[in-house]
Amino acid sequence: MISKTKYNATDEEIKAEFKKAGLGEAEGIEPLGDGEFNAAYKVTVGDTDYVLKIAPPKDAEVVNHEHNMMRAEVFWYKQMAEHTSILVPKVFYEDFSQVTIKSDCFIMEMMYGGPLWKVNASEAENESIQDKKIAMLAQIHAIENDKFGYIQVHQYDSWYEAIYNMAANLVSDCRKFGHETPDGERFLKDINRHKELLSRVPCRMVNFDLWDSNVLYIDGELCWIDPERSFWGDPIADFITLGMGQKTPLDKKLHEIETYNKYARENVSAGREECIRYAVAVAYLALIEEVEKYVRYDETHPNYIRNTKDARDMYDMAFAVMEQ
Repeated sequence: MISKTKYNATDEEIKAEFKKAGLGEAEGIEPLGDGEFNAAYKVTVGDTDYVLKIAPPKDAEVVNHEHNMMRAEVFWYKQMAEHTSILVPKVFYEDFSQVTIKSDCFIMEMMYGGPLWKVNASEAENESIQDKKIAMLAQIHAIENDKFGYIQVHQYDSWYEAIYNMAANLVSDCRKFGHETPDGERFLKDINRHKELLSRVPCRMVNFDLWDSNVLYIDGELCWIDPERSFWGDPIADFITLGMGQKTPLDKKLHEIETYNKYARENVSAGREECIRYAVAVAYLALIEEVEKYVRYDETHPNYIRNTKDARDMYDMAFAVMEQ
């Protein structure tokens, strides 16, 4: 995937990084993945394959919460490895010095398997896979914290404070990139409208990016990758990736809620408060998609057009719930 934020590493840089890591002589190097932000390479040393992930160049234009996001990715991998039974790649080495490779990077285990969207599964098999995915979400939602927000930016005492500032930073980013966002301004007003409700939300690990492209299917097991967009926040936000996706209101995801409640320590319902909390998460994702397109793509790029349409659909659904 071509993106303005990807670091274009040379073979010499990669070989030097592997020597520095003490992992041996890098022999085979090839680009990996369809991601739109970080660069990833498959690197072979002897009989072992590794994945090298590299953050965008230091001078890349990114939105506020994407600064130092690779350091957050390593943190969230460790959280899942320590507190859940979820299969994740082992992190062998991290380098945030930006000396050998001129950006943050880390080296992890190569996981062999295809993303869920590529699995040729029957209807029954797919239902079982989604059941496993939801059970794993319940596991990360059992990981608690007393501060909300992105660990790489700033953390707050309540979800209201965190989501307001997370959204306000994106609105500010949008202006910095030379654009206005009336929908973002409207969203900030809706957050304030529901201040009391949002101030009562529990603080949990939230993945916020658990699309089927970020879950590998390996011999019947599910492996989570790319948790860098995780934050401490409202667990209901993770329902955006379940069922029919982010454009579907929470009260249309009753099967997913029922499945989640089989595994969760704290059950979820589709009451008015929960539907509003979910709509807040959807509007936040819409704002991310709206703003990030300005720094990732040219206006004619298909993903710029995709982000524009997706953001519009998400805003419309979320505003209808938050403002009724």
